[in-house]
Amino acid sequence: MSSPVEQIKDRLSIVDVISSYIKLEKSGSNLKACCPFHNEKSPSFFVSPTRGTFHCFGCSKGGDIFTFTEDIEGIGFQDALKLLADRAGIILQKENLEEKGEQNLQRKIINDASLFFEQNLANNIEAKNYLKDRGLKEETIKNFRVGYAPAEWRPLHSFLLGKGYKNEIIEKTGLIIRSEKSGPSGENIYYDRFRGRIMFPIADAQGRIVAFSGRIFKEMPGQKAESISAKYVNSPETELYNKSSILFGYDKAKQFMSKAGQCIVVEGQVDLIMAHQAGTENTVAVSGTALTVRHLEMIKRFTDSIVFAFDSDEAGFNASVRAFKLALAEGIDTKVVKLPEGLDPADLIKKDPKLWKSSVDSAVHIVDNYLDLILKNNTDDRTIRIEASKKVLPLIASISNKIDQDHFLQTLIRKININEESARAELSKIVASSEEGLNSLQYPRNADSISQGSQKAYNSGGDEIKDKILGLYIWQSESKEPKIDLDDLALKYKDFSGKNIKEEIKEMTEIKVKDIAFQAEVYYVDSEKLNESLKELLGNFEVFILEDKLKDFMANLRNAEEISDQARAVQILKECDVISKKINEIKNSRFL
Repeated sequence: MSSPVEQIKDRLSIVDVISSYIKLEKSGSNLKACCPFHNEKSPSFFVSPTRGTFHCFGCSKGGDIFTFTEDIEGIGFQDALKLLADRAGIILQKENLEEKGEQNLQRKIINDASLFFEQNLANNIEAKNYLKDRGLKEETIKNFRVGYAPAEWRPLHSFLLGKGYKNEIIEKTGLIIRSEKSGPSGENIYYDRFRGRIMFPIADAQGRIVAFSGRIFKEMPGQKAESISAKYVNSPETELYNKSSILFGYDKAKQFMSKAGQCIVVEGQVDLIMAHQAGTENTVAVSGTALTVRHLEMIKRFTDSIVFAFDSDEAGFNASVRAFKLALAEGIDTKVVKLPEGLDPADLIKKDPKLWKSSVDSAVHIVDNYLDLILKNNTDDRTIRIEASKKVLPLIASISNKIDQDHFLQTLIRKININEESARAELSKIVASSEEGLNSLQYPRNADSISQGSQKAYNSGGDEIKDKILGLYIWQSESKEPKIDLDDLALKYKDFSGKNIKEEIKEMTEIKVKDIAFQAEVYYVDSEKLNESLKELLGNFEVFILEDKLKDFMANLRNAEEISDQARAVQILKECDVISKKINEIKNSRFL
């Protein structure tokens, strides 16, 4: 019996999958398009129907329908497998069909609820006028499926019951709440969670609505607006909605992040929607939840640069410092937008969209901005140095790139005129004392973030290929009759990387070992071309090793040129030429 991967590939061609996202045009026996993963004017993205692969000669992304789906949707392998299996009409053996059926029913309920809210907004002039006053256009309102929940106790509940849904399954979606009181016959009483609120649907990475956020708009009969505690009410966590792995607007923003080379992060739904309306579609919103490592992993699939558009005063920065530290620790270039005093992104965009865009374009690094705030708000040298030590140095200590860290330490030394030796001593003290605290901010990561393949978020291209090779080795090592020559694989791995494959596996966590072995098993089980696939993986791995080696040689070449060592420079150039030819030889032997 063929593997699920092969069954999916039999039913879905790479052309069918990719053309559902971008427009392809013929180019000989292949097809081409402008790459969806980076900004370009001339097509360098090619699809080979016969090979079932794609490759971009601009950004070097390539692979099969699974690789493409992972990258375009911003998901891990297992989620891509499920998504494509659903599209191909294939049932995965390891899925719990009863659980999947219930989740599908919950999705249907949530979508019907969204339609209900949209219809109510269409019939409510006050709510529509409020949104228009905030600056939202009718087309934008429809695009984001904004709705309205009537200021009554049970209209949605009654609507869903009328559609044939049962109380128990509706309650699991978080749309209704069970009252502590019982009915006359002892039956459970339910009421709507969202009442008298503007409704913003929250979607997952694939654009499927999984939850809602409701902004208070109109009080219930007999209830004063000031007695309502929460300006916003969000859906509770459910089987479909995990707050730490959902970013509002991410489904719409992810492709634009890659093209823009950065992600803008705002705090509220209206900020997000207005930002998209203004043309900055690479924007996501945290929507009342704390920014998590999982959120940052999702963003890093498309860009290593974040621009925060949060409250621009010092109190706002202090409240967001945890998010800044996490981003810096994840190796993300972290900047902030300097918003005009008293204006949030939505207000600024309504006032002047061009000023919003120019503010984003002039965003400054968080360390520079925080330091400028301290200098602006204080005049006493000692106070400035104390504030910088307490607030700026911890940010610098969070920066994972040591060269970047040193750059901002030098900036701090220069701007507040302090002794370098003292600054470095203080920084070392903070790094030593905060390592454990910083780790507690980062770990434990969500259990599902690893089990669902998002370990991929930490890896660069070479590490992804390495994980596939190691996964194959682990999986086949557990087999009584391995389909590959394990000793030969170990020799080639050591030849390319200089490392012992068994020692590499020992250094991994148990969760990661299980995860990559599972991926290999699902991907390659019953494959008749396993050795061919392994050969291609090893070839790709060798390319990444050679490219790293080439970078080192280029760095040495620059050093030789700086000290005018002509003989050394000529020798390095020859070595670079040999490596480049080897890389091109491997690449050209495969595609196009």
